[in-house]
Order: sequence, then structure tokens, then C-alpha cells
Amino acid sequence: MGGDDATLHAAFRYTERSLQARLESARLPYHPVAKGDVAEDTWRTLFRRFLPSRFSVESGFVIDAHDAISKQIDCIVYDRMFTPTFWGERGYTYVPAEAVHGVFEIKPHVNKPYLRQTSEVLESVRVLHRTSAPYMASGREEGPKPLFPIVGGLLATRMKYSKGVNAPAFAAFLRKMQQGGGTKRCLDIVLTAFDGYADYFNTGFPTDGPPCRDVAEGAATRGLFRLVKALLLQGTVGAIDLEYYLKTEAGRDPS
Repeated sequence: MGGDDATLHAAFRYTERSLQARLESARLPYHPVAKGDVAEDTWRTLFRRFLPSRFSVESGFVIDAHDAISKQIDCIVYDRMFTPTFWGERGYTYVPAEAVHGVFEIKPHVNKPYLRQTSEVLESVRVLHRTSAPYMASGREEGPKPLFPIVGGLLATRMKYSKGVNAPAFAAFLRKMQQGGGTKRCLDIVLTAFDGYADYFNTGFPTDGPPCRDVAEGAATRGLFRLVKALLLQGTVGAIDLEYYLKTEAGRDPS
């Protein structure tokens, strides 16, 4: 292999090892809340480093024009180009659904309870109402953009399944969530620091096919790159319809 290939491989391994070292250090605090805070900050910092500057990454809640609100989310990836965000008590960020590209839960490991919990969080976001209004671009008005599916998944340090992402029970549980809750509860990706990843970016939903899986050295970084690519392929978010929000706030029929 040439020098460029070796350099790229080294960069992938450095990113993966840095992530692993930081998450391993999160095990040092005795208090479970402190451990969770370190792990969440590690993943969010990694997203901020790899995503283009137009993306924002925070924890908080997603809201819509009808006062509906999601479950609390560990990692929200959103675009503030056309949409204001709000801050509530204790510094939580409230992101209008129109601005959201992806939502992710961050856990110490992957098991059935955490997978189920993540699917419920994703559903609480995907059922929210999203508007799309005309916007100005290069001095002219463009029509409302179509809404894209919000990406979602689970980020974790390790797998609890004995065969990791290749475990039949793991794949079966992902299929079960798809069949039971439809596409609103589907996990697009399960990404771990030590045990590889599984994602459905090649197929989308609904699908009967298996996920794309990778457990080789550097899998954490490759999985992250695949996730970043999926977010970029969405393009820019649509413009929030502020008039719709104003009408619902005033208690009038927004139609």
C-alpha cells in the first residue's frame, strides 16, 4: 500500500483509539450520572468535529408548533439556517422539529432495553409535526422543500450481545422493532466504539434485508463516516413556517 493509504489508515485508527480512550475514562467516576455525562460529551464532541460547521449538536428536546414535545434526547443534530432554537430551564435546548437532521441516544452498551428505549425516543421525534415554508435563495423565492426522514440510532461503548453486531438475536430485535412500530421506531444505525457498527443506510426502511455490518479495525470511524454521509445526503433543512407557529400560538386555526 502507498503512503497515502497508510496515512489514511493511521488517521482512522487514531480517531477510533481516541474515542475508545475517552469512553474508557468515563468508567472512572463512581457516580453513574458522572459516567453518563462524560460519555455523552465525548460522542457529541466527536460529532462536532466531523460534521460541517452548519450543523449544531446538543442535548435537549424537539418541539413542534402544536406544543408537542419529544422525550429527552442525548444528541440532537440540527441546522439553524432557517430555524431559531430556544433555551429552557437548566440550560436544555429546545429545537423545532423542522431543524432536525438526526437524533441519537448514548448508552454504555447495546442491549434490548437500550435498543427499545432508543426506538421510543426516535418515535417521539418522528411523530412531531414539521412545517416547510418558501424561502429566499440567491435573491429569489424558492418553494417549500420536501421533508426528509430524520436519521436516528444508538451510540454506545460496547455490545452486550455475545457475537456483537453479528449476533442473530441482535438483528432479530432490530427487525422486530421495525415490524412492531413501523419506520418511526426504526434505528438507522447502532454504532459502538469497540465492537463495530450495524446500519441500514444502504437499504433504508422498510426492508427485509440485513444491515450493513463492520467489526474490523477502524470500524468505529468508518461507521461514523457513513453516518455523516447519510446526514449530508439529506441536504439542507426546509424553512420553518413561522406564520404557522404564530397562528397556533395565538390559538387560531393555522389552516
